[in-house]
Amino acid sequence: MTDYDAPPTENPLSEREMEVARLLATGASNAEIARDLVISPHTVKVHLRNIFEKLQVSSRTEASMLLVQRGWLVVPGAVVEATEGAQPPPLPEPAPLDDLPAHTASWQRFYLVGALALCLLLVLSPFVSALVSDSPDLLTATGQPATAPPSLQIDSRWQVLTPLRQTIGRHAMVNHRGYQYVLGGETSGGATLDAVSFYDPMRGAWIAVASLPTPLANLAATSLDGLIYVAGGSQSLPGGETMLSDRLLMYDDDAEQWQAIGRLPYPVAGAALVANDSDLYLIGGWDGQNMRDEIWRFPVGARTAATGWELVGHLSRGRAFLGAATVRGDIYAAGGYDGERELDLLERFTPLSGEIRELAPMATPRGGLALVYDGVALYAVGGGWTRPLTNLERYDLSTNSWSNFPSPLEGEWRHLAAVGVDGQIYITGGWAGDYVDSQLQYQSSFRALLPVISND
Repeated sequence: MTDYDAPPTENPLSEREMEVARLLATGASNAEIARDLVISPHTVKVHLRNIFEKLQVSSRTEASMLLVQRGWLVVPGAVVEATEGAQPPPLPEPAPLDDLPAHTASWQRFYLVGALALCLLLVLSPFVSALVSDSPDLLTATGQPATAPPSLQIDSRWQVLTPLRQTIGRHAMVNHRGYQYVLGGETSGGATLDAVSFYDPMRGAWIAVASLPTPLANLAATSLDGLIYVAGGSQSLPGGETMLSDRLLMYDDDAEQWQAIGRLPYPVAGAALVANDSDLYLIGGWDGQNMRDEIWRFPVGARTAATGWELVGHLSRGRAFLGAATVRGDIYAAGGYDGERELDLLERFTPLSGEIRELAPMATPRGGLALVYDGVALYAVGGGWTRPLTNLERYDLSTNSWSNFPSPLEGEWRHLAAVGVDGQIYITGGWAGDYVDSQLQYQSSFRALLPVISND
């Protein structure tokens, strides 16, 4: 049974879960909640499951009562009955002390327990601080102890290409006009980069092009109709502060020029950006306070922040540092970090209907991963943020199932960047005990050209 009189702690529910809870407390059905929040009934069920799990309750009534009792939810007109021990009764006029047996009042016991708890907290505070400092930093690896990256374990399907110009992670990578472009990122020293370069396989070299208008890490990027687009990101400032970007940037390599073409709905880092038909889709991310679950669409022809962005759907839960890819008009989103743990989720969003469907989960929860499509299957590359990484995963769209294949770097390999091109996967950088400068190519699919036999 839930202890409603337990001392209140910080509200564990996300902003979206609280929106569901407010409607839940009014007695709204799943269908009514879905209609009011413009989400699917399935997504409502997912939110309710998460609410029950976080509050450790088993019913809608228990969840509503607990939220009201702890002051996290205010329902107009609702009166909360005081529970036993929650408020001490008025003390009667005391009789002569020598006529009463010695005793300890309930309010004295309450304050005694509180004082003991405070003393215990002060004694344990150094250990609590250590636990907090060991939690993953969302936007930088600065301050995280670096270890020697593990040696590469390369089999016949992997190939080591020309390394990057420096060790980086938290960067973006796109396939643009047959070349692999690397944009921005963070160095091992914690500096945010504005550098942009592409790999020329004929020369086996990285070629620098026009830099980003401002240094950015944790940025999202994609290519559409011969142009490169960058959304959001973060920048380290003097004094240790970090600033999030709300700009949508566009690069024209013919003109070798960047320009800002609009504002995002809010500043965000660690989001995903994909292209589908003639639209851009911004998915998830962290806004500095909350993990976002929104899916936004930007018609490239609009190119104005006022009329460009349209909210078209929601993920089942807010998260950042997820992977996303487009396959035959559908958008797939995998993994991510929700502020507490890495996720194993795979969801498919259909822009035409607005439906989001949860598919088979990955075998390993992954945050800071890349999700790429090589023309045959989806590949989840990277992870190991909060638990060891032992393999990478391949998703078969026809059977809705995952299979594993060995990772060249074990333990952790996150905040890398990857693209899939015609049966090949190209992977650059990332954190594996420290940022690395590797560029790897994986032969993900094999294609054979059969001769055409004619009777003529």
